[in-house]
Amino acid sequence: MAEISNPIAEIDHGPSKLDQFLDRHTPKLVIGAILIALAVIGYVIYSGLAEAEAEEAGSALYAANTATEYQEVISKWPDSEAAASAQLLLAGVQWEDSKDEAVSTLQSFISEHPEHSAAATAKVSLGLRQLAQGKNDEAVSTLTEVANDESAAYIAPLAQITLGDIAKAAGDTEGAKTWYEKAAEDNTGQGNTYADTASARLQLVNAVPPTKVKPTAPAPAVPPAAPAAAGSTPSPAPTLPPLVAPDQDQPATQPADAPDAEGQSEEPQKPAENLNEGPR
Repeated sequence: MAEISNPIAEIDHGPSKLDQFLDRHTPKLVIGAILIALAVIGYVIYSGLAEAEAEEAGSALYAANTATEYQEVISKWPDSEAAASAQLLLAGVQWEDSKDEAVSTLQSFISEHPEHSAAATAKVSLGLRQLAQGKNDEAVSTLTEVANDESAAYIAPLAQITLGDIAKAAGDTEGAKTWYEKAAEDNTGQGNTYADTASARLQLVNAVPPTKVKPTAPAPAVPPAAPAAAGSTPSPAPTLPPLVAPDQDQPATQPADAPDAEGQSEEPQKPAENLNEGPR
């Protein structure tokens, strides 16, 4: 009978490393997958709500016309783009009734939304309103910030033109010329809306205002001649004889009816006979 040889080695058919990993971490993986799914669902829901909220805020802003309606958009959707835009529109409405409130609203917008796409526009609007209130120093500070901001090239020329106007009014001709020259440049390569205005200001920067002249009093009006009576013929203007110097060799003539040198005068004319009387 043949002997049965013993095997050299035995193969272990136990669970693999992957199976062992899954056995140990399956609950964690399941929980992680659930959390990821919930996060995705939450993001989708949040995005949908945010989009719906943004649309609602935008619709409310579009329908708003009064200060109260703009303030309602700001308070109801404070973190929306519509709320930021509502602040700018609110400042424009407030300026008609309360200039200080309008300035305060613009300052709040600039501080709360420094990265907003309309931040530079709000600064220019603030500077113009400060200038209208007579706050020239504050206006110059606000406008200079925009004028030197390369990222605000689309609105910087307006700030530069205004700064030029302020300098010219103060008698600083060279300063005004510098600002106008900057405003006429095209730094974006896409055209400068304010280039023509800046060029016109530059041409007038050295102009001398006309001298005031006192107007001459008008000549007195000649009254019109009195109208002639109805049915009458206007008498012609008298014709005067020309003035002729008398001949020195001959004595001056005297009028026929004037007395002569001896004091005699012509005989009086006889009265005309009555034409109605017949011959005697």
